[in-house]
Amino acid sequence: MATTPNIQFERGLPAAIDAERSILGAILLDNHLYNEAAERITTSDFALDAHRRIYMRMAELIDSGRAVDIITLRDILSQNKETEAIGGVAYLASLTENLPRRLSIDEYVRIVKNKSLLRQLILVCSEAITQAADQADDALDVLNAAESKLLEVTEHGVQRGFASIPEIVRSSFGSIDQLFAEGSREVTGLETHFTDFDRMTSGLQKSELIIIAARPSMGKTAWAINIAQNAAVRGAAVVAVFSLEMSKESLLRRMLASEALVDQQKIQKGYTSREDQEKLAEALERLTESQLFIDDTPGISLTEMRAKARRLRQMHGRLDLIVIDYLQLMTGGAGGAPGKKGYENRTQEVSAVSRGLKALAKELDVPVIALSQLSRASEQRGGDKKPMLSDLRESGSIEQDADVVAFIHRDSYYNKDENGQPDPETEGKAEIIIAKQRNGPTGSVHLAYLSKCTRFENLAFGGE
Repeated sequence: MATTPNIQFERGLPAAIDAERSILGAILLDNHLYNEAAERITTSDFALDAHRRIYMRMAELIDSGRAVDIITLRDILSQNKETEAIGGVAYLASLTENLPRRLSIDEYVRIVKNKSLLRQLILVCSEAITQAADQADDALDVLNAAESKLLEVTEHGVQRGFASIPEIVRSSFGSIDQLFAEGSREVTGLETHFTDFDRMTSGLQKSELIIIAARPSMGKTAWAINIAQNAAVRGAAVVAVFSLEMSKESLLRRMLASEALVDQQKIQKGYTSREDQEKLAEALERLTESQLFIDDTPGISLTEMRAKARRLRQMHGRLDLIVIDYLQLMTGGAGGAPGKKGYENRTQEVSAVSRGLKALAKELDVPVIALSQLSRASEQRGGDKKPMLSDLRESGSIEQDADVVAFIHRDSYYNKDENGQPDPETEGKAEIIIAKQRNGPTGSVHLAYLSKCTRFENLAFGGE
């Protein structure tokens, strides 16, 4: 008679012991069924410790190209001194009893996975309750940690597998005709309304991480905010802006200056003419009617950002673009200042943030623009000051994670005459250097830069 192994999980937790037994017994009778199970469940999805051990040893046998049967399984369990822990050889033999002749484990796998997710959910909630009751951590840290763990549970429940070409066409394009129509358009993603940039990149593509990097005073915040404004005001997009450096009030002043084409200093000091005020009122109306949202939480964590972006998408039914100013001010942990949450050094933390932003773009299926600092290397080079990929500050993983890396370079900032005046040939012009594009060409596009109102424009508008 088989000895029933000890149930080493807390009674009352969701479990489906019979379904677990049926999966293991089915694999013993037909080793090919292991692949069907392994696509959707892992060792940790089994509630019973004995079943976890048996499934793990089955996996080892199959991975080494050996057959799984009572004899081979008994042998590997014996080698690892686990025979008694699983209830003995008799328990192994009992797994195949009362199984139907035509084996199908699909429903058993679904049941086991469902119970596993429920146990994980209970565990996350229990940990959150314990942390909250201890009152040792900040409430937002507890909330963010719980939300992050809940997201992990959700991701474990989502099964991604192979998709055939027709399935991809149906889910992504709807039809072959639409696929061809997409291919015939110059801009298939979200338009920035910077014509040459859109032509080179085909717009901002869903699930992509776009890094905009520049040295200070090059206009990286201005360009990123211009893109956000163009998408929201002219493209009716839902846009989230995370401003870690500037307050939302300061950012709004910039947006107003840019949208109204009014000198920002005039707005700051209140020296605006009647004409300026009319322009500003019209600009404010356009911005008010748009779906552009600003969060200015300093040192925001990746977890909190993800939660806020998901909530915004839920509230408005969609989210079309996320802009972050800037990457190095984010934290990789649940909260707090950069460099304080379990990383050996700042480079590790920036790498974690970079990977997390790419994962965020994929999870929400939106383009994510993240601004980044550059090292001083470009300014220390003799002659040409144009930035290169090696100038990305604090982490080589930024280049690796990014789908697009664009640098902003204004030659007039460096090349001035003896009176400190910029070269008239280059003044008011900016070069956007697309140094990396995973799915397209690299190269440069040129824009007009109207510094007084912090606005970039197509050269045809700004003048050559």
